Amino acid sequence: MIVQASIAVVTAAAVSLVAWRLGALDRGGAIAATAVGAVVFGCGGLGAAVLLVFFFFSASGLSALPGARRERGRRGARQVLANGVVAAAAAALMAIDERAALAFLGALAAAAADTWATEIGVRSGATPRSILTLERRSPGTSGAVSIPGTLASAAGALAVGAAGAWLVAGGGLRTALVVALAGLAGSLLDSVLGAGLQAVYLCPDCGARPEVARHPGCRTQARRSSGVPGLDNDAVNGLATLAGAVIGLLVGSATSFM
Repeated sequence: MIVQASIAVVTAAAVSLVAWRLGALDRGGAIAATAVGAVVFGCGGLGAAVLLVFFFFSASGLSALPGARRERGRRGARQVLANGVVAAAAAALMAIDERAALAFLGALAAAAADTWATEIGVRSGATPRSILTLERRSPGTSGAVSIPGTLASAAGALAVGAAGAWLVAGGGLRTALVVALAGLAGSLLDSVLGAGLQAVYLCPDCGARPEVARHPGCRTQARRSSGVPGLDNDAVNGLATLAGAVIGLLVGSATSFM
């Protein structure tokens, strides 16, 4: 067990180091990714670790594509944990109950669905609309959806479902569809929370409406104008992955896909 844990930590650290050197993670993000990766590899096995790496590098690859309205920086610890901590917790439970594999896949599918939707949606040229009011929104706005983004969301969830059915859970096409459904549902919840409850700020100096109080390019701290205090984009992402995990576990267990 000690040898297996050591291999998991070293492997996760090596992958995180590569991501840091490539500019995908900052130092805190690399440390968080090492912790998440070590738990997933050590408890969930090689297949789960491969799937986690696939998610991370597909997300980073899409982020690096040209055409985004704003440049995205390195991912920090909060972003890594928001997308990976639920999956890591589910992987830790896989040694106790094999059904936890469905929760692991559902969480990862929700993270992939949300990331693919955002990265492809902002590059599609389509005008997104609020998922709650259908009012036009700027590309990249939390809670805004578009047809290309929604299709990308479904594709991301299905990619994790298909790969996960092969690498982690078994069950073939039916498992892949359950995971894809859980991931898409988690992504839609992300949009609903982003449109209705996520905190939005207004800067009295530059007039920007950022999602955080301390926003790039301005020294003035923005003031919250709407939404729940503390419910930022990372918190919403974490809740979306939790929803994906719960839906994947409940639906998969109820229909005996494992």
